[in-house]
Amino acid sequence: MKKKLPIILIALLIIGGGVFTFTKSRSKPTTPEQTSKKKRIEEPTNVIAVEERPYIQIIPHADGHNVSIKINAVKKDAASVEYELEYQAGSLLQGAFGQFDLNSLPATEKILLGSCSAGGACSFHEDIQGGSLLTRFDGPESYALKSRWKYIDNIDSRTSFNSQDAKFQIESTDLKNQRYLVIFNTAGYPEGLEGMLVSEIYSFTSSSSLTGKAELTIRAQEEGELAIMGYDGETWHKFDTTVDEKIATAEVDLMELYVVTN
Repeated sequence: MKKKLPIILIALLIIGGGVFTFTKSRSKPTTPEQTSKKKRIEEPTNVIAVEERPYIQIIPHADGHNVSIKINAVKKDAASVEYELEYQAGSLLQGAFGQFDLNSLPATEKILLGSCSAGGACSFHEDIQGGSLLTRFDGPESYALKSRWKYIDNIDSRTSFNSQDAKFQIESTDLKNQRYLVIFNTAGYPEGLEGMLVSEIYSFTSSSSLTGKAELTIRAQEEGELAIMGYDGETWHKFDTTVDEKIATAEVDLMELYVVTN
């Protein structure tokens, strides 16, 4: 019995050590750094002037498992874009990395909000809340941009939504049946904007067509004769705006992009 005792103790220690390692491994969150060996974009972001930045959208898909990054226009020459999309899914930070060419615009990249095995089996992330999009445009003068985005699963048919920075608030009964929405503090805006930009640029996209009216409030960066402008994909529209210090409010048509000008 005395000879067997050390052997039993060693066996117990090995088993105990194995359980500890398994528990520790399972309790450690999976982050983009752990799931990808790709070099992260490290150069300074948002350095170029706003009027020189590309117009980018993040568009949710009707399946609830994918989004697309869409580069609509590039004002500063670039041949390709490298992206890093990070997002909170429940308590975990997830990420997707990649690169695509800008030979023809608009250019779109579809991104799965989940993961697939080599055998083709896919699992989808749940409780997605949004996060950040980091892009690096490769051209004669490379530049990097970073913006925040909010993902909304409107399963409970809400009619009021706000951006991550809480400076953009939109309310409409016409949004009740919109299942997936993204409010994105996009980096740039399309050509043709009149007036001086005095707010963040808010891309507003949905998994189905946006139609109807809404009450929109945006907090500007300064006071003055403020006006809310909307972009419908082709043309800029100016809306009658009421102003309370830096707060601009207007009844607007539902569109893909909004800003405040002075």
